[in-house]
Amino acid sequence: MKISAAAAALLSLAVPTATAWTAVPTSTSIVRSSSMSIRSPSLLQSTTVKDAAVEEVAAAPDTGAREFGVVNTNKLSKLYDLVVIGGGPAGVAGAIKAAQMGRRAIVIDKPKFDAGVLPNGLDLFFGGPTGLFSKALRDLAKSTNVGALRAQEMESDVIWKQITNGIVKLAMRNSEGQCRTLARYGIDYLQGSAMLLGEDDPANAVAEKKFAKDMDSPEDGLRSVKVTHTGVLDDYVGFVDDAEVTVTGTKVLVCTGSKSTRLPGIPFEESHRIFDSDTINLLGYFPRSVTISGLGIIGIEFANIFNALGVKDVNILVRGDVETSTKKLGMDMDVANELMRLLKKSGVKVLEGTSVSEFSYVPPPGADDEYIEMKLNDGSTMQTDLFFAATGRYPVGKNEETGLESAGVEVADRGMVGIDKKTLATSSKNVYAAGDVIGPPALASTSMEQAQRAVSAMFHEGDDDVTKDANHDDPLSIGVWTIPEMGYFGLTKEQAEKEGYSVVEGTARFDQCLRGRVFAPDGLCKLVVDEKEGTVLGCHLIGKEAAEMVHYGMALVKAGTSIFEILQTVYTAVTFHELFKEAALDANSKLDFGVEWQEIFAILQSECDIDFSEDYLREKFDSIDEDGSGELDEEEMRALFESMGRTVSKRVIFNIMRLSDTDGNGTIDFGEFKAIFDKIACPKDEE
Repeated sequence: MKISAAAAALLSLAVPTATAWTAVPTSTSIVRSSSMSIRSPSLLQSTTVKDAAVEEVAAAPDTGAREFGVVNTNKLSKLYDLVVIGGGPAGVAGAIKAAQMGRRAIVIDKPKFDAGVLPNGLDLFFGGPTGLFSKALRDLAKSTNVGALRAQEMESDVIWKQITNGIVKLAMRNSEGQCRTLARYGIDYLQGSAMLLGEDDPANAVAEKKFAKDMDSPEDGLRSVKVTHTGVLDDYVGFVDDAEVTVTGTKVLVCTGSKSTRLPGIPFEESHRIFDSDTINLLGYFPRSVTISGLGIIGIEFANIFNALGVKDVNILVRGDVETSTKKLGMDMDVANELMRLLKKSGVKVLEGTSVSEFSYVPPPGADDEYIEMKLNDGSTMQTDLFFAATGRYPVGKNEETGLESAGVEVADRGMVGIDKKTLATSSKNVYAAGDVIGPPALASTSMEQAQRAVSAMFHEGDDDVTKDANHDDPLSIGVWTIPEMGYFGLTKEQAEKEGYSVVEGTARFDQCLRGRVFAPDGLCKLVVDEKEGTVLGCHLIGKEAAEMVHYGMALVKAGTSIFEILQTVYTAVTFHELFKEAALDANSKLDFGVEWQEIFAILQSECDIDFSEDYLREKFDSIDEDGSGELDEEEMRALFESMGRTVSKRVIFNIMRLSDTDGNGTIDFGEFKAIFDKIACPKDEE
């Protein structure tokens, strides 16, 4: 069979299996292998396929043509500046950053599930975060009145088809948008399993010779990636399925993400009704009851979602206790308690100190009327229609398919790739990593920033350090898509006190603003405030739009904004942002020197060359306290200020006495007087 010159060149790089190109395409499936056995109906099988776009794709003839995830061999035979392994938020963001810097990039991604790939090659999960399914399901749970549909005697499978059809539409919109963005930047996207080759691999050695003239500094080296189970387009033979190619770039960015942790003793492979945080994305039926193991963010979100969908029996099993679990998430305890209150109010049961010791019976496929039977650690039994093990995730660094360790990349036991925290370079030359694969915080937002920072570092050609201001361990804003939402940024009271702050908390319930009273009374807004300066150290929210509002809280913390500035801010009426002023007022009421003192302090503010030591203040105080009572009245206070060279009006003296005279005897003692000057004195220079 005649093949193009570009295909022949690629074959010379794919040393081990050059004969792969002699195969004639026989199937439209891009990816064959899957590490998980899914026996439940898939997401696509559950759709009604009534949406026009879905219907058109599903009805497309089986011609072997691919619109997404395939690349022409002519392109693949040329040197890339950046090869990205992984097509999640980090991988896509890194490739776009490279294109914006004028570099040629390719994204290589293996679809998570065969069932998530449409006939035209569109991977519904491409470019989306791990939680894309849960976010889509959450929105549909809020907009779908399941109770009303059931009242019309609509069957559960029909309702679920309506819901999953909506999920597919949302997922298609996202993945198509990501593909269009890549195309707009001239970035190639290839579906397949990618393996990083070592520097001394024969295919890499061949590539170094081939591309030596294409490099400004051949001694800098390059890296090659073997791609299997892929489909490519050849000018002579057209589409070639299940092919193997080698792609080469001057740099490689590893964004292989994470997988769900599967604890021993849970029969994932034996049941179509037991899910983890990956396989839950393919849920193909409407569960009658749900049991969730784990009180992490994913477990909490799904408990809320299933409850909102009208599932009457939703249980969360917590091996330890709620307080310990929520503190591990960095959650404020008042927010956590409000979450637990709302969960229990909605009917969700949170069982502390509870775990499954044995799965007594797991229904086989087709036994739709039967339930999973479990024995709990206290000896009791429980039945459930769906068991969801939300027991955490781990980085995909040790996966043999990716070949990271054998290619010289340092990988920890749990699969976390070791990186330089500023540049995100790995221990292997010209290889960088970003996203879940490098460990916490493993959020889509931070993963994208990491990938962009890595690309900036690898391609920067100036003398300045583009990563000098980067702090890999900077605090992050967290959004939890429960119903209602949660959001938090900065320190809790406990964390602040551990760092040496003396703090107060200001709290406002959502019904303390007009919009909350009318539309969404459940929830609270809390500010953690430095007692000395009045600056906001943390913001913690639960309630409608909390995951949006937390960004304003983050801005307050990062800017070192004081509650006094918040109290002077005019917020648009009938908005949730009015809650920040209510919380600031509450915090102000707990300060020794609140907003009512600020104008007085501005008037009394000292020059920094004046010594307000305790000895100096005591000497001046005693010189006016002629009767030795240890207290001064208004006239004596005014004389005291004048003796210090500071003429103060009667009005200011009156207000100082009014605010300081806590016992109501009309005088002020030395301790109260000194506290005022401690506030207005210039800070001492740190040695």
